[in-house]
Amino acid sequence: MTLREFGECVEFNITHNIKHAILGLGAPGVGKSQIIRQIGKKFGYKVIDIRLAQMSEVEIGGLIYPNESRTKTVWLAPDILPNEERDGKNTILLLDELTSCTKRVQVAAYQLILDRRIGEYQLPEGTFVVGLGNREDDDGVYIQLAGPLADRFEIHFIEPNFEEWKNDFALKTGVHPSVIQYLSFKPSALHNQKDEAGKMVFATPRSWTRVSEILKMDSDVNKAVIRHKIIGNVGETEGLQFVEFCRTHPRIVTADEFLNGAAAPKKPEELNILVNSLAGRLNFLKGKTVDMLTAEQKEEASRVILSMFRLPKAEYTVVGLRQILELNRETAKRLFLETDDPRINKFLTANGYMLGTDSSQGRIKQMLDKWIGGH
Repeated sequence: MTLREFGECVEFNITHNIKHAILGLGAPGVGKSQIIRQIGKKFGYKVIDIRLAQMSEVEIGGLIYPNESRTKTVWLAPDILPNEERDGKNTILLLDELTSCTKRVQVAAYQLILDRRIGEYQLPEGTFVVGLGNREDDDGVYIQLAGPLADRFEIHFIEPNFEEWKNDFALKTGVHPSVIQYLSFKPSALHNQKDEAGKMVFATPRSWTRVSEILKMDSDVNKAVIRHKIIGNVGETEGLQFVEFCRTHPRIVTADEFLNGAAAPKKPEELNILVNSLAGRLNFLKGKTVDMLTAEQKEEASRVILSMFRLPKAEYTVVGLRQILELNRETAKRLFLETDDPRINKFLTANGYMLGTDSSQGRIKQMLDKWIGGH
């Protein structure tokens, strides 16, 4: 299954209050931990991430110590486990690296997964348990789960999927256009661990994200240091092919360049990348009212909004403005109105129903006229 499908399985349990533990197995770097953190944020659950491969059985299972009268033993649960008073009623206990930890640690985790308790400690009612790990053929440390432990999980095998990674992550988070363009040309390069068997460095979604961060600082692949850093992240074979691709293919216009006056690209794929990159610059709108924004943030929002009207077709402007509205509808609507430009007023009057800013074009016009009249 894909990463998105795995996330949907976890969300199904949360939505329907099903406490069965879920185990996701997949290659390193595909985004398994990230999708769980995103789900926690979506539902307002605190994610408690426990890296089992770095722990001993005592750290996960707790300690037994004598009581004050030294007549009985008392169980001391580890503080890292969910605590309703400290962590809130709703949590996701993420048991990461489950297939890389020792048998002793697996046994210690067994009771927690099986009975939702260790000794006298009981998992809070609002806690959902999710395990993650690598598969046996992922060229890493792999210790097979004991049959009784594996039987307590709903187990899913996760495979990387380029289109899903591009649409759900890369475009939304502003991955460098050259990386998206190259992987659109060669989707199999998103994760090539099997092709690079036996080698320490290979391409993964995580390593391509690091390449993107490098290119945002300096995208000149003719520089030796940039080439070395690319190869150090995705391996020699993929790294050299990526460098050659960047040299021989026209470079996509970046959001920075477009905001500074560069012409928009003509190809639909490149326009989509640009629109997503522009909207992604306004991620700071999430959870904020207009009054909470700094002067610099308001200026950036105004620049991005106005840039949408330089796109060659209205359909791309609509897509871009919709994405901004999805970040924070009320704040975005205020920003649309406060960006005093005739193009915006005219566009919203004609296309407001497509954006869902109001149910009636006439109502939009009245709102705009009222606002314009007061300024």
